[in-house]
This record gives sequence, C-alpha cells and structure tokens, in this order.
Amino acid sequence: MTVMKKVWDPAVRFFHWSQFILLAGLWYTGTEGLMEWHQLLAYTLAAVLLARICWGFYGSQSARFSQFAASPLKALRYLRRPEPVMGHNPASSYMIFALLLLVLLQFVSGLMTTDHIFTDGPLVRYVSSDVVSLATRWHKLGIDILLIAVAVHVVAAVWHSWRHHNVILGMLHGKLSAPKDMGVPTPKAGWSYFILVVLFWLAFYWWQGADLIRMLSY
Repeated sequence: MTVMKKVWDPAVRFFHWSQFILLAGLWYTGTEGLMEWHQLLAYTLAAVLLARICWGFYGSQSARFSQFAASPLKALRYLRRPEPVMGHNPASSYMIFALLLLVLLQFVSGLMTTDHIFTDGPLVRYVSSDVVSLATRWHKLGIDILLIAVAVHVVAAVWHSWRHHNVILGMLHGKLSAPKDMGVPTPKAGWSYFILVVLFWLAFYWWQGADLIRMLSY
C-alpha cells in the first residue's frame, strides 16, 4: 500500500520553479538585447542559486547533495529497475549537478563578457583580453548547452512521471507516493534559505543592481 508523503521542502521547490522561470527570462532578454533586464535577472538567479548551494549542505535531508549523489553504477541500476526514492533519484542526480554547474558557469562567464559595443560585464576591466574572449565565447555557447540540458531534464521528468512517480506534481506540493512503512525525514521549513536569497540579492543590488535600475529609468 502506498501513501503520499512530504518529501521536498519549500526551498527546493522554490529554487526549482524560479530557476526555470528566470532561465526563460534570461534567454528572452539576451535574445532581444534587453541587457539591463538580462543582468538584473542574472543577479536574481545567482542569488537563488548560491542560496541553494548552501542549502545543499545543511538543509533538509532530501535537499542535501550527499543524499542524492550517486555512483554511475547505482544510477544505471536505478534506470534498469526504478524503485521508490524519497527525494532525487540516483539517475537524476547527474542532471541536477550538471544544471547547477552550467548555470554557475553561465553566470560567472557573463561577468566577464563583452559585446564590444554597449555592454561589458562588471569584471571585464579586471581580467585579460584572452579571458574576456574565452568567457564571451563560452557565454554564447553555454546558453545553448544549458537549454538543451533543461529540455532533456523536462523530457525525463515527464517520462518518469508517466511511468513511475509524478515528480512534476511532487515539485509543486512537495509530496511523493511511497510504501506506507517507508520512513521519511520531516523536511525543514526553509526560512534560512529564503533569508540567504534576500541577503545574496541585496549584495548583488548593492554591487551592480542600483546602477542597472537607474539605467532602466532613463
């Protein structure tokens, strides 16, 4: 007999959906040349991401990196014979780490990117021209790789929800079906995660955001 059990805390769910929305906004603003908005969204996503990385070390058990990090062999065994997992499954862990790394690389490279016309990243002046050139090339290529990874992640989530556990709805209400006798640690409320998001966002606003908002008001 299976029942619905609370697995994912508000912090994990907020990060998951806000990352999806912010990436869509970053793609659109970058494509349309709305660079002030693009940078504001980038700093917002960076605040959400950095807080999630911190939460991955001290947050709820299902949110911790140590909980879902898995060997390739374990991931393959899971793909061959899926079983209830109270959190991210071993196979999805590789996509999660890849997405976190790609988003982080995209943000860092963006700080050192230039279009040689209107917009320079805030770190362009501090690094060599070779680093700027490399960062600019990666930033243009990285968004395509990131979008492909997101598409693969979405397809995998839809397939998994259809065949095994509805992880898409689970990321909305935080619950997954599991055997009645399977123990599940109680997720934390996640207030410290949201406090970290605000603190990181304020730091970015103090560093660059205020100037960007002034530029938007002209």
